[in-house]
Amino acid sequence: MRLLLFLIFCESFRSSLAESKYNVTYADLDKCKQYETISGYNYQHFFKLDDMQNHDKDNNDTIVNLRLFVLAPKDAHILLSDIDNTSAEAQVYEIVIGAGANTFSEIRKQRKKNPLKTKTTKGILSAIDPMPLRIRITSEGLIEVTIEGQDLPLMSATDKSVIMVRFLSFSAWGSTQAKWFYDCPTDDDTINQIEDYDPTVSMTPREKLIYNFQMNASSEAPNVHTPIRMQKLVITRIAYNAWKDSFETRMFLELTWTDNRTTWDPREHGNVTKIIGYQYLWWYPTIVAKDESETTTYDMSGMDHMTVSYDGFFQLVSREISVDTFCPLRESADWPYETNDCDLVMSTDLSVTPLDFNMSSVSFHPNVMQSDWLVQEITRHDNINHEELFLLNDGSPREEIILRFHLKRNNEFYSTVLYAPYLMSNVMILVSFWLEGTFRVFATSLGMILLIAAFLQISVFVPPTMNPRIYTFFRCTLYFSWVCIVLFIMDKWLKAYGPKLAPDSWLARIISQPHLRVVLRIDSSNYGSLHGKNLDWSDFAKILDRIVFLAMTIVFLVSCFKKM
Repeated sequence: MRLLLFLIFCESFRSSLAESKYNVTYADLDKCKQYETISGYNYQHFFKLDDMQNHDKDNNDTIVNLRLFVLAPKDAHILLSDIDNTSAEAQVYEIVIGAGANTFSEIRKQRKKNPLKTKTTKGILSAIDPMPLRIRITSEGLIEVTIEGQDLPLMSATDKSVIMVRFLSFSAWGSTQAKWFYDCPTDDDTINQIEDYDPTVSMTPREKLIYNFQMNASSEAPNVHTPIRMQKLVITRIAYNAWKDSFETRMFLELTWTDNRTTWDPREHGNVTKIIGYQYLWWYPTIVAKDESETTTYDMSGMDHMTVSYDGFFQLVSREISVDTFCPLRESADWPYETNDCDLVMSTDLSVTPLDFNMSSVSFHPNVMQSDWLVQEITRHDNINHEELFLLNDGSPREEIILRFHLKRNNEFYSTVLYAPYLMSNVMILVSFWLEGTFRVFATSLGMILLIAAFLQISVFVPPTMNPRIYTFFRCTLYFSWVCIVLFIMDKWLKAYGPKLAPDSWLARIISQPHLRVVLRIDSSNYGSLHGKNLDWSDFAKILDRIVFLAMTIVFLVSCFKKM
């Protein structure tokens, strides 16, 4: 009784308006079954489609063909599933009209996620004006939601793995109340007029062409040889993480192919030669990348737009695609000058649609971003993969195109952070050989501190598998610094407590050699009388000190001119 009073009130209110929103009379709704949702987002009751009178499958290709009416201020939810109960992860079709406070509508593959189509539909629902809906799903995966009386569908989507729907359920959201009218008889004049309505009468030639493709949409791949040509591959980012063996590539793709199943005569369609968008109407190839760490492939998805010409020529432009693949670092003693090769392995999922492109189509974006590894060269290699894990669905081997990125570590950072302390510590330790007292200890200690700090930095940056040659030079400098300290202590002790050398001993004769003292920069002004007196052991320590200085100088110069 309350519903009847409500409808009478609404009808009287509508009669005061010049024209209703969807031109639906409540006399038609009175003949339908009614369901009211007042408990928020909860699909409580499921209705079997085969038991409904108006579930009219017009041909064998149609899975769902429903006519519904809804009264709701927002958030009208329709669920189509294979079973009479569902969970959040189940594969279902959820159609939401007026979601987001009556601002957009959506077709989903799961509850509350995995959208197949989203469209802005601000103010589409009404709490007093029933909306007539027609929902159609074909066995080829075409999903259409149409407001009856309008030329084009409200939303259309394509699902390559279509669900065989058997049950229908309704819901709302939050505190929203929605009234549903379903299973309406189809033998009255009003519905017959709607069923007989030809939406193409008032369409332009372009709209008629698109409508014809919508009615015959197919996601099936061609069964003839159809090469997929990559016209452009623009790289925007290269990032190699040697610690995680991870190689990230970001890029834009432009693909072209010819499909003779999609052709038309422009003279019969208002000289329309090209259609941009509507990618859900046609088949398009899936490009996959191989990840050897997980022994699997994954879809390089991200379509921006697609263009089809009257002769069946397709052009697909992608959004920015990010591919993260496994790339181990080879062992090398050339750190930080080592090189490495990382592969980007691409293919399609069908043997009849091989991927092909020339290296001339590969380019770098003007603002390309690179990490501490720089690309020296990119080469192409072809491969036929016979591994069982990577075979195509029909069991045939996978034709792969390998883009091999030849990388070289950017060593500018390491030259600044590591070599500068190394050079400074060597200079300070060498200078300390010519200093006396506290100045020598201070210069040697400061050089050792810089050296150890630089050595600790190397342990952070060098991969654990590496044993770079710079380690050898760091160890040599560290050993020389310790020898410098030991010789300083020895010299001080010998000067204070050391005995005299016998004048005729072989060691005294070596120490008193004038040429040796000149070369080692030891006082030789009275070398002619040195043999006549006893020599100090401190002179021997001084000669050792000069010899160590010369040895360290030679090692240091070798490290400066040799690639470490």
